[in-house]
Amino acid sequence: MRRGSGRMIKALILSLLPIMFTGSSFAQAGKADFIPPVRFHIYLSSNFGEIRPSHFHSGIDIKTMGRTGQRIYAIEDGYISRIKVATGGYGQALYITHPNGYTSVYCHLSRFTNPVAEYVRNEQYRLKSYVVNIFLPAGRFPVKKGALIAFSGNTGNSFGPHLHFEIRETRREAPVNPLLFRFPVKDTIAPRIYRFYAYPEGDGAQINGRPGRQVFRVTAGKDHAYYMNAPLHVTGPVSLGLEAQDYMNGSHNRCGIYSFKVLLDGETFFYYKMDEFTYAETRYINSFIDYEEKVRYNRNVVRTVILPNNRLDIYNTVVNKGIIDLQDTLPHTVEFIVKDNAGNTATFRTTLRKVNNPHPLPSSYGKMDYLTLMSWDRDNYYAFSGFRLFIPRGALYDTLPFTMHIEDPLPYSYAPVYVIHNPYVPLQKAYTVSIVPDRFPDSLAGKLLIAEVSQPGNPRAKGGEWNGKEVTGQVITFGKYTLLIDTVPPVIRPLFDPHRRDVSSLDHISFVIRDNLSGIASYNGYIDGQWALFEYEPKKDRLRYYFDPSRIAPGHAHKVLLEVTDDRGNKTVYEKELYW
Repeated sequence: MRRGSGRMIKALILSLLPIMFTGSSFAQAGKADFIPPVRFHIYLSSNFGEIRPSHFHSGIDIKTMGRTGQRIYAIEDGYISRIKVATGGYGQALYITHPNGYTSVYCHLSRFTNPVAEYVRNEQYRLKSYVVNIFLPAGRFPVKKGALIAFSGNTGNSFGPHLHFEIRETRREAPVNPLLFRFPVKDTIAPRIYRFYAYPEGDGAQINGRPGRQVFRVTAGKDHAYYMNAPLHVTGPVSLGLEAQDYMNGSHNRCGIYSFKVLLDGETFFYYKMDEFTYAETRYINSFIDYEEKVRYNRNVVRTVILPNNRLDIYNTVVNKGIIDLQDTLPHTVEFIVKDNAGNTATFRTTLRKVNNPHPLPSSYGKMDYLTLMSWDRDNYYAFSGFRLFIPRGALYDTLPFTMHIEDPLPYSYAPVYVIHNPYVPLQKAYTVSIVPDRFPDSLAGKLLIAEVSQPGNPRAKGGEWNGKEVTGQVITFGKYTLLIDTVPPVIRPLFDPHRRDVSSLDHISFVIRDNLSGIASYNGYIDGQWALFEYEPKKDRLRYYFDPSRIAPGHAHKVLLEVTDDRGNKTVYEKELYW
């Protein structure tokens, strides 16, 4: 870990109070002797620490040539310590604990090898659930380095065949950058820099004579050096930001930056590396980036400022909370140095120069109308007639001048539309909303739900519970909310000829199951009155049963029964006699 300098950086910083963070030394990474999890050339579609919505990417995504079923191997001796099967997330995933202090994780698999697959299936039948999360003792499934353990797939929240691969520090369950372990990934391409951002910090602060955030296109020079032709004139304290992405050989995908350093007149002002993080801190990414740029334009902009409730532990050096306050009118050089894991480097340079109030702001500027000031470090409450909210301590990243207003009900809503602040302010954790319905049939009280209606034609259900007076639920973004009613049961539609009775030429039967609003809460399938393992793939609305002669004897007619229930208790039942 490096410390920020305690001396003044050439009289530029008003107060040098470095923020100190601790991190691992990764001495173990140099000692580990892992082999790759695949036997073909590794090309990546995503790397470790890549900026994702509300989280850092916790592994590397290895391309599998657009196919499922590629062989996956254990990277070191160890034992299978966990097997997880989920409809979302990592889908089918396998965890191997190694004696060197690490655990390797293999995700979005299509299937496991026997006898692991048989063990998992038995557990699913025992628990009567496709979704399982199994923790195993050391002696149950030992594995040797290089042993075949599974086959690649596209299960869970995967939108194309690939292997999501992780290495975690076992004791803390902390994801570690797999590229620290010398896997053979070719990368000769330097990161690219797209935009430079400057942010006024405090009353009266301006950039080039204007208040508010300023965005600048950059010019590419030789040897991956980017620059701006004109200096930046600043009044008052400012923070900075940069949009940059990395690329790798054999892939057109944008990847994340490994190392990000800012020099102020040659002195390190801001510096982080993506070596590891913890799952407890990953959502703090929303205070690490320019959240509004991410939501509006899907741009990944790293900011230097450290907000009060930013608890990320990835920083090596941060001076003055990432804010620059020039103390003279001399030109001062700012240089960004961004690197990937292979050491390929891109730089951006600009000049900052202090000017004294070129265009004084009117006294009313910045005195925005707000309903109440909400602090990030205490509980916050607000109520209108028919509406209440509670934002808990630690949900906000900074003190918020909170605003909201009410719009007329939608034609199909059962309450006004409550516009809660704006969707460009991030939250670390959920807050509670309670809404009193305007009008509804008493018999449908249990069908009420909170919905986000920023796009009225595409409402997004957020659940909630009716207590006899109001619907209360938790949401994790600001936006437009109201109450809707869901009385429509889910749809079940067979993907084989509905008039067909003999399906013995198939190896499975498939159905579309879909809900119009509140979402599917549960499903169960029965064959001849016995629970059967139906596999659910939400991203395709698919429910499948693969014929299993060890449990259901072939050559007979079988009664198939499906029950699908949505989150408001609406239920659909499908029954048919099929022969296989």
